Amino acid sequence: MTPHLESAEEWLYTLGSGYSLTKNLGAAYNRHMALLPEGAWGIFLDHDASWTTPVWYRQIAEAVVARPDAGLFTAVANRIAPRWQRAGNRDSHDMDVHEAIGRDRLRIRTLLDATGTKGIGGVVIVISKEAWRSVGGFVDGMRCVDHRMAFAQRDAGRKVYVIEGLYVYHRRRTSCDPKLLNEVPIAANCPCRGPEKDPTERIALP
Repeated sequence: MTPHLESAEEWLYTLGSGYSLTKNLGAAYNRHMALLPEGAWGIFLDHDASWTTPVWYRQIAEAVVARPDAGLFTAVANRIAPRWQRAGNRDSHDMDVHEAIGRDRLRIRTLLDATGTKGIGGVVIVISKEAWRSVGGFVDGMRCVDHRMAFAQRDAGRKVYVIEGLYVYHRRRTSCDPKLLNEVPIAANCPCRGPEKDPTERIALP
């Protein structure tokens, strides 16, 4: 299926945040993706994140239409590890502040190519059923399942993009007891993080 903007609701599905009682987020993502019809795309949003404008769905649809062969898309956020994916006010939890930032960033109509980085922050994951299935789905675990999927798409020859005009508010680690982080299973063999140059290649959206 070739995605078209006017028919986005037929191929672009919101899948929530995924949830696993056994803390296996990768398996939860896979269960959601398996339910999608052929040719569809799914949108995941972390449980502690929020959209900041009412046009986020259209922004995602426009990105997919522009680069339907992409392996994965994500967004920028106030609290996220990669500095090149970070924007806004890290310390504020005032949604009025973050909604204003989101509105301001609507003027940015570029996709940042993050394919060669040490891993994206998957606060938002937008992925097609085809791309998901081609790499065997998400790996088991909770932390780093986003990185591992981005690396798998890169290794399969697909691009990983940040929708730079799409800004989400992310509580990230302020919404739970820090001690619980030590109990979260990490996806095995993840080469994420470490020294890297900021990605600079951008693609203008129509």
